[in-house]
Amino acid sequence: MKSVDTNILVRYYAQDDVLQSPIALRLFRDEPELFVTKTVLLEFFWVLTQAEKFRFPPEQVMAVFEHLKGLPNVVIEDELSLRTAITGCRAGLEFPDALHLAASGACSAFLTFDDRKFARRAQRLNLVPVCEIPA
Repeated sequence: MKSVDTNILVRYYAQDDVLQSPIALRLFRDEPELFVTKTVLLEFFWVLTQAEKFRFPPEQVMAVFEHLKGLPNVVIEDELSLRTAITGCRAGLEFPDALHLAASGACSAFLTFDDRKFARRAQRLNLVPVCEIPA
């Protein structure tokens, strides 16, 4: 199995580079298994939503993630956390926060100082683990 970097995903989905995009297409077509880490997913989300070249809305990126995890030769690190994060993002959480929370599912709480909006929304959605602001 081979692992892919963010730039491979960007070239595959954006088809924005005359030299690298066809190579990315070939990799996804011909490689028997490609592995995508959660850290690459976070960076990919950032590139697609924040990079001046793209600025995709989060829902469009969630559709890309759904497509990616549906590819038969793609293995996602902790796919359950990705599925949970997609659901959380669609419910109004920022994707990185939703992924952090989902990846902490075996913990009793997720602690944050600065993100009160995230904590309140996660509590209202009854997400696990509970999101707390320590005093």
